[in-house]
Amino acid sequence: MRIKGDIIRSVRKQKKLSQVTLAAGICTQGTISNIEKKNVCDSLEILDAICKRLNLSLESVLDDNDEKKVTNLLNTVEDLCNTFKHKEAYTLLKELTVDVADFQNKELEIRWLYYMGITNLLGYNNTTDSLFYFYRADELGDANSIYAILSVNSLGIVYEMADELDKANVYYEKSIELLKKMTVDMPIKATKIYFNTAKFYSLIKDYDTAFELATKGMELNKRYQSLYMLDLLAYETAFNDFMRSADQKIPDYSSAKAFAAFNDNQSLLSVIANDEEKLAR
Repeated sequence: MRIKGDIIRSVRKQKKLSQVTLAAGICTQGTISNIEKKNVCDSLEILDAICKRLNLSLESVLDDNDEKKVTNLLNTVEDLCNTFKHKEAYTLLKELTVDVADFQNKELEIRWLYYMGITNLLGYNNTTDSLFYFYRADELGDANSIYAILSVNSLGIVYEMADELDKANVYYEKSIELLKKMTVDMPIKATKIYFNTAKFYSLIKDYDTAFELATKGMELNKRYQSLYMLDLLAYETAFNDFMRSADQKIPDYSSAKAFAAFNDNQSLLSVIANDEEKLAR
């Protein structure tokens, strides 16, 4: 993708960072050099991580109006999906007139494919189309493509919804293994992978694994000083810790309640209240 490398170079120098320091944990020094001298970057995830380190918005360095348009649209779609408005998100995606397959930026196409898949699946229960989008995203993605890994994880959701738990397990496990192989800093969106997979392992009564995965999601939030899905992760952590422990009389939902109240997650608060009522009998 075409980017404004002069902005990145200028801000890097203002912050007195060398190219090696800026690249540390994200990419190679050569990638930074290509960004600044040739105004190109092949990975949206790498560019996003660089921008965050420099305290720049991603949109401020993109040099392609169509890419900016799609990026802004996908940011809105992501916000809608995070509040379970998948049908509304799908409507926005269908209004897009730009062909993302024409972009040099493959990560943007993979992100679009993931959201087409998840909105079809959770908005309309359209497993046929969602499978196509998720498989295509997995095919295009590389080791550091979080949206490709999210697509693999979502294949687990598809098969879980179809009650094909053995197949679901394959894709949930694969997504966790792919996270481990990332060579850039793990993005906060990996939280969703930890949560989905923890929930699945809880379903199949592997409470130890579910607890471990939910805990990893909470640790990722701590690293980013974030509240991303923290209410749901706190619930999974407390529930699975209770189910795997012989000495707990009731789950410790105190953190889950606090985060759910903060996020105004009435659905989760109802689930917790129902759990506590059953356990009190």
